[in-house]
Amino acid sequence: MNAIHLCIATGQNAANLIPIKQLDAQEVWILETPAMKAQRSGTDLKQVLDAYVPKVKCLAFDDSTPQSICDAAAKLANEALDGRNVIFHITGGTKLMVLAIHRELDLLNSGTGSYRTLYADTQKQTIDWLDAHPLQEPMKDVLSLQDMLLLRGYRTTNDTRPAKDQQRAAARATVSRHMGEQAQALRGFFSTLAYKASLASEGGGMTQQFDYPPGGPAAKLLTMAVKSGLVQWTAGHSDITFTDRDCARFFAGGWTEEYVFLKMTGLLKSGQYALNAKVIQNRTKTENEIDAIAVKNNRALLVECKSGKQAKAQESIYKLSQVVRQVGGLMAKGLYISAQQVSEADRSRATEYGIDVLVGEELQNVNQYLRDWAKA
Repeated sequence: MNAIHLCIATGQNAANLIPIKQLDAQEVWILETPAMKAQRSGTDLKQVLDAYVPKVKCLAFDDSTPQSICDAAAKLANEALDGRNVIFHITGGTKLMVLAIHRELDLLNSGTGSYRTLYADTQKQTIDWLDAHPLQEPMKDVLSLQDMLLLRGYRTTNDTRPAKDQQRAAARATVSRHMGEQAQALRGFFSTLAYKASLASEGGGMTQQFDYPPGGPAAKLLTMAVKSGLVQWTAGHSDITFTDRDCARFFAGGWTEEYVFLKMTGLLKSGQYALNAKVIQNRTKTENEIDAIAVKNNRALLVECKSGKQAKAQESIYKLSQVVRQVGGLMAKGLYISAQQVSEADRSRATEYGIDVLVGEELQNVNQYLRDWAKA
């Protein structure tokens, strides 16, 4: 049965898009109140739907007073939808809007049309049918990374396809994995290496001098880096030469991003994750750069990666919490990763902001963290 999917534009449009994609809707009408029009919520939803649904249109809906709501609902039901098959998505909108529209559309079942109501519970990951035969079905994993960004009113300003990043990360995977998994043994060397690499990446010369010849775990790491073609270094010497600026940026901090990216690569499908995503908000033109971002089971994970000593960890954690809320929405999670330890005060503040923290030797737990998040 071909049905018109009727939904209400909202600030959390994932609840509208998920069932529309899952049910392979062929026609969607989006009700847009003046407030949602000002926020571009209907426009953002339509932009995503145009790629999946043959017929999509936005309809203005006056919700300024109870009377205007009832009038708009009656006009919609009697003039536009009479005799049609309708599925009303009741997840968005105010209670008054939903009740008024439901009261009018319920009359369709007594005529030549049909009417069902649908509620998308993104918390429980279910689609609930509320009619004469109540039914609950599990939500499918249907949102892509681009879907999620567009729904939130964002667009990418760089190429987020993972192939190029994956190829680059794979070439130095041995080193980045070693650094992550041996973070406890290397943590005393991370800040020094990151500092020297930063000087090189910022034009200070590819050859840098340590205060003393690295030994122990640091020497082992540098030996691996030499074999991977990332640096030139001789055991027992204090000078190091980075192969190029890209290699210097890798040791200055980029390795943490690639370490997370490698873990995502083995867990997620293409189109569900990206490294260094640059996004801009269409309405406000606000720009953000996200070190790593992923979408799984219709939920987003945004990751902030740090390598060197963190004097302003709390500031970075707060900024991440804001980006999570703005870009990811209510169901998104934030993860702060650092090669260096953070203070207990910073951990407490992260908990307050709803941000998870993996630092120092905890980096070896990144893979398990991602698996647990993907299953949630």
